[in-house]
Amino acid sequence: MNRLDSLGQKKEKSLVIYIMAGDPDLKTTEEIIPVMANEGVSVIEIGVPFSDPVADGSVIQAAGERALKNNVSLKETLAMVKRVRKKVTIPLVFMTYYNIIYSYGREKFVDDCLKAGVDGAIIPDLPFDEEVSFYEYARKMGFYLIYLVSPANTPARTKKIVEKSNGFVYYILLKGVTGARKNLVYDLKALKIIRKISDKPVFGGFGISTPQQAAKVASFTDGVIIGSAFVSLMEKYGSKMARLKVETAKFVKKFLTRL
Repeated sequence: MNRLDSLGQKKEKSLVIYIMAGDPDLKTTEEIIPVMANEGVSVIEIGVPFSDPVADGSVIQAAGERALKNNVSLKETLAMVKRVRKKVTIPLVFMTYYNIIYSYGREKFVDDCLKAGVDGAIIPDLPFDEEVSFYEYARKMGFYLIYLVSPANTPARTKKIVEKSNGFVYYILLKGVTGARKNLVYDLKALKIIRKISDKPVFGGFGISTPQQAAKVASFTDGVIIGSAFVSLMEKYGSKMARLKVETAKFVKKFLTRL
């Protein structure tokens, strides 16, 4: 059983938080993930730094650049997750790009992720209908590929994406790249289609930066995904471990109390 299967059994809303591996360094990433897990985060999305992150806004791009300057690679990130997995039981998923997977070796990527304790991957630049053999191998091995649904998708395409997504469906709340927004205007057209055809958990992401925004999104989804807002916190306190742990706990609590 994949750890992500437990999400469909939850009665409460899920909080997913994104962290960039290696920003400011892998040791910090390794120490902060258990803090998030202990405070009640449902899933941790671990970014694997990449030189051309097409779906990421400026905050996450900058975090990736800092990690790349530290020579953080997929191999090192996997080793870090393997150590972290001894301390946490919640689902851990990678957010990465297909070029990294292809260069590493598609089947090797799946195998090594499972060995390390990674439960799935979000790959923004890999459409659901491409690289079928990679999808089939991941499915056979019990490694979940999580696909993104955009309000711009046609009803027919939305249906196909949802059918192939495992663990949960990542619902993009707005057009563009990731990044905190002061004002969010949601397009729920595709979400209504998803609700009609599937009972898979749907988590809303892109643009959520405040507990108030998270509460609003959670009113029509099964959970929320917070990225840039937490990456900004890591940038601010990353060099002060004791303070970072305190601020991380406060960050998680203020969002959970509104869900």
